[in-house]
Amino acid sequence: MKKIITKAISLFINSTAVIAPKWNAEQSFKLLCKVRRVGFTEKGKQFLATATTSHIDVGAHTVALHRWGTGPKNILFLHGWMSNSQRWRPYIAKLDLSQYTVYALDFPGHGMAKGNALNVEICRKALVKVIELTGPVDTLICHSLGCLVAAYTYLHNPKININRFVLMGAPSGMNAIFEYFQSLLKLSPKAIQNLHGKVNSVLQIPYEKVEMSNFFNTSKSPLLVIHDESDTVTPFLPIKEAFQLNKKIDTLITSGLKHDLKSESVYTAVINYINNKPRELNQKHSA
Repeated sequence: MKKIITKAISLFINSTAVIAPKWNAEQSFKLLCKVRRVGFTEKGKQFLATATTSHIDVGAHTVALHRWGTGPKNILFLHGWMSNSQRWRPYIAKLDLSQYTVYALDFPGHGMAKGNALNVEICRKALVKVIELTGPVDTLICHSLGCLVAAYTYLHNPKININRFVLMGAPSGMNAIFEYFQSLLKLSPKAIQNLHGKVNSVLQIPYEKVEMSNFFNTSKSPLLVIHDESDTVTPFLPIKEAFQLNKKIDTLITSGLKHDLKSESVYTAVINYINNKPRELNQKHSA
């Protein structure tokens, strides 16, 4: 049934691409931005219950911001697509909350945030607004789509008040998102061209520039990149080629952890990076 529905959507989009390009682009964009919410585990519910949570309006959208601790340095976590802030429980459990004020953001349609759609421009606006409210961020820790949001935000404004970045399971850029969407729906060249135009009308910089290689090559901030060699969601090779553009980037390459990167070795590496402790990076860690 799922395959039949997908084929029907594909036929519908491709058949309207030429005769109604603007309408076609709008419909494709809505599909691209559609969110399927993922629920919380019991441990996740208990963890988020320990936070102070506020809901923040970002234009017509709403995000949820969770806060722990009272320390002088701000730490901010950004989750990925079809995820939420419960994924940061093992990390936050290891932080000294008298030294850090820790925030985790739920994007629209995720976690405790309302809505059923998002795009990287909405997420960029949310990130900017959160930093306006919290003040400077010492370390921004991101996973998957959150990495793309961080890169896009920096590329739009390199003066964004973030001291350093931790990027985990990062996609290579907007082109990777388009390629996945095109392969999923078997979109025609005209349909994808329409979608490109719509996306560029929404973003603050052309989508072609929203690439991790551009971020790595231009960033003046300290960076830690964590990626797994067996990641099939965000393949490793494009990220490896991208971070090699900047020899100052710290890396932790894992094997067998896949896209989720759930491992004590990863948790410890991130916390040590936050705490400025000596670390064994720039090498491979196995699951």
